[in-house]
Amino acid sequence: MLLFLLPFLFLLSPSPSFSLNQEGLYLHQVKLSLSDADSTLSSWSDRDTTPCSWFGVSCDPKTNSVTSIDLSNSNIGGPFPSLLCRLQNLTSISFYNNSVNDNLPLDISSCQHLQHLDLAQNYLTGTLPHTLADLPNLRYLDLTGNNFSGDIPESFGRFQKLEAISLVYNLFDGIIPAFLGNITTLKMLNLSYNPFSPGRIPPELGNLTNLEILWLTECNLVGEIPDSLGRLKNLKDLDVAVNNLVGNIPISLTELTSVFQIELYNNSLTGELPRGLGNLTSLRLLDASMNDLTGPIPDELCRLPLESQSLRESIRREFACKHCELAAIIRTQAVS
Repeated sequence: MLLFLLPFLFLLSPSPSFSLNQEGLYLHQVKLSLSDADSTLSSWSDRDTTPCSWFGVSCDPKTNSVTSIDLSNSNIGGPFPSLLCRLQNLTSISFYNNSVNDNLPLDISSCQHLQHLDLAQNYLTGTLPHTLADLPNLRYLDLTGNNFSGDIPESFGRFQKLEAISLVYNLFDGIIPAFLGNITTLKMLNLSYNPFSPGRIPPELGNLTNLEILWLTECNLVGEIPDSLGRLKNLKDLDVAVNNLVGNIPISLTELTSVFQIELYNNSLTGELPRGLGNLTSLRLLDASMNDLTGPIPDELCRLPLESQSLRESIRREFACKHCELAAIIRTQAVS
C-alpha cells in the first residue's frame, strides 16, 4: 500500500521552484539577467515563498509587496532590468556604484510608483530617456558619474514632484536649458562637471523658489550671473565656480537670506563686491578668488562669522584689506 501511495504523495508535495510568489519570480528573473561577480544575490533563492528576506529587498510588512530595491556597491552589472517595473508598489531603486551599462530604456516610465531612482556611478550611455518625466511620483533622481550625452530632454520641464536631480560628471554637450525653471518643486539642482556648449545661466532658474542647492560648477557658462537668482530665498548653497562668467556680481545675491555658501571662484567677474553681503547672516563660506574684482573688501564682511572667505588673486593689489585682525579667516594673498 505504501509503495502504491508514494507517487501520489510526491505529486501532492509542493515543488520549491513553484512556491515563490509572483514578485519573487520577477526578481529571480532580474537576478538571472545581471552579472554578479561577488555572488551578492546568492540569497535570491526560488525556494523562498517571498523575496522579503533577500539581500537589498524591502517589503511592506503587511502585504509582503516589494517597496524598495537597494543593490548599492554590489559589483553587479548588465543593462538596467526593466522587469523591476512590474513590481506594482516599488517606490525606490538604488544601484549606486555598480556596472549597470547600456542605454536607460524608454519603458522605465512603467515604474509608475517610483519616487527614488539612484543609478549614480555606473556605465550608462546614450541620451537620457524623455520618458523619465512620465514618472508622476518621482522625487529624487541621481544619475551622477555615468556617460550620458546629448541634450537634457525637453520633457524634463514636466516633472510634477521632482525635488532633487543630479547629473554631475556626465557628457552632456547641449546648453543648460531654460525649461528646468519649470520644475518648481526642485530643492536641489546639480549639473556640475559636464562639457556643455557655451551658454548662459538661464534666468528662468530664478523661478525655482524652493531651491536649496544650485551647483553649476564647470559647466562652460558664459555671460553674466542673472539678477533673477536673487529670488531664491531658500537657497543655501550656490556654486557657479570654474566657468567663464563676466560682469559684476549682481547685488541681488545680497537677497539670498538663507545662503550658507557662495562659490564664485575661477571666473572673469569684475567690479566690486556688492554692498549688502553683511546682511547675509547665514553666510559662512565665500570664495570669489581667481576673478578680476576691484575695490576694498567691504567692512560689513568683517562682522560675519565666516569660516572661510577666499578672495586671493581676485582683489587687485592696490586695494588693501584694512582689517588685519581677520587674517585667520580672510585669505587675501594677493593683497597682503
